[in-house]
Amino acid sequence: MALSQGRRKWLRRGVRVAAVATGVIGGVYLLAQFALAKFNDMQERFLRDRVARENLRRRFLQNQEDCSFTIMALLPTLSSQIFEAMDVESISQALLAQNRRHKSLGDVASAPPADGARTEESSRDEDPAPQNTSASEAPASLEVVSEPAPAPPAPTAKLPAAPTEAAPTPESEEERRATKLRLWDGIKHTSFERTLTSLYTLVFLSLQTYIQLNMLGRRAYLAALENQAKRDALLRTQKGALASQEPHQIALHGDGRDVALDVEALDDLNLAEGRLSQDTEKKYLTSSYWFLHHGWKTVADRVRQAVRAELGDMPVKTPLTYAHMEALVGRLRAHLESDASDTSVVWLSNDGFRNILLPETEADEVRMLREAGALAANEDEQEALTPQLRTLLDETKDYIDSPDFAQVFQSSCEHVFSLFLQKLGTGFEAPGTDPQRADKTLLLAKVLPLVSQQAKVALTSTPNNYVDAIVEGRDLRALSVLIYAAWDDELGSDW
Repeated sequence: MALSQGRRKWLRRGVRVAAVATGVIGGVYLLAQFALAKFNDMQERFLRDRVARENLRRRFLQNQEDCSFTIMALLPTLSSQIFEAMDVESISQALLAQNRRHKSLGDVASAPPADGARTEESSRDEDPAPQNTSASEAPASLEVVSEPAPAPPAPTAKLPAAPTEAAPTPESEEERRATKLRLWDGIKHTSFERTLTSLYTLVFLSLQTYIQLNMLGRRAYLAALENQAKRDALLRTQKGALASQEPHQIALHGDGRDVALDVEALDDLNLAEGRLSQDTEKKYLTSSYWFLHHGWKTVADRVRQAVRAELGDMPVKTPLTYAHMEALVGRLRAHLESDASDTSVVWLSNDGFRNILLPETEADEVRMLREAGALAANEDEQEALTPQLRTLLDETKDYIDSPDFAQVFQSSCEHVFSLFLQKLGTGFEAPGTDPQRADKTLLLAKVLPLVSQQAKVALTSTPNNYVDAIVEGRDLRALSVLIYAAWDDELGSDW
């Protein structure tokens, strides 16, 4: 009996031990499974976040490349107008024609002195050109095209003699000098005006393009995320429907409106579809038309005023070193970029940046869309500015008015003018020397071709070093990131 009681106690104790051991093992197993599930979930989330970050990075970098391509595509529209309005080459041609006419008249009027000596009058009749340069020579980079030599007459039957042309009326010496001085002043002013206008308009166009495409890129990225979420939800719904064989629908709330999507719509879901309609996107991108056809003229007017104020009385025979040119460019920039106290930017005056890049009134906005061909013939002008387009234009103006834009504008100007001075420095330096330390002097007349040439380099060259200098700037990249990542303004809003 005692043995039976001892056995029962042993058995009970063994059962308790087995139960405790089973509980402990089960708990450890469950804990391990829970930890493993959590680890797998964290790993999956990490992989998703990594893929999402890489996708965001890839899309952002592609968007920046699109900005550069768009700038290059728009430059011909801008350059054709600038070169037509500031035609240095035609003035140079007129100066050559003036010199040739004077030379031909001089040959007819008088023969050279018998002893070959220069008369006092001829010594005074020197062109305001660089030393060791004939008065009839024009700067090579002004691309003056010489007149082709006349072809010899072909042997033909005799024709009636043509009437003899009357000799051109000779100009007085005073008139000739006044004409020549006017033409040289025209080359001087137009060379600087065209190049400075080209550099500033290139900066404006680049910044506007980056703002526009990064705003659209952000919306496209968020639309892709939303559509991917819808696709994932539909996939989960499809799996559930296949398991239960019960057709059902799922309501998604992506844009403030309940949208019932049947599982059979999975293949029809377009991941590239965004909330911005193609018409709205087209009209928004068309807003660059304002700067390309109107705003750049405001820049040109201000540049013209600065050049006339700084170079108005400077003779073309003025000797200049590289340091003089550096100081001259600095004074021209000061006229345009900062006021007398150097505490603000002139471009930020009442009509500042925004009036240059975008129209101020709705009437001008409609006019812009109409001139650019973005409005259909039967489209009501009152309905052209949709709420979506209005939101895009207003946000763009907010960025243009921000201190960030002013900072990026000035840093971009630093980049392009630094490159501009570097290009000019090649005319002042001997190979391998620092132009800032060189004491070589050039007459202003010799510097003008170097200045004029840079307008074509900035607006027509491919690859374009000036565009590269702007788009590789850290401040512009930071502004692009700021715009592209401004998701708080988009999430939960009605685009």
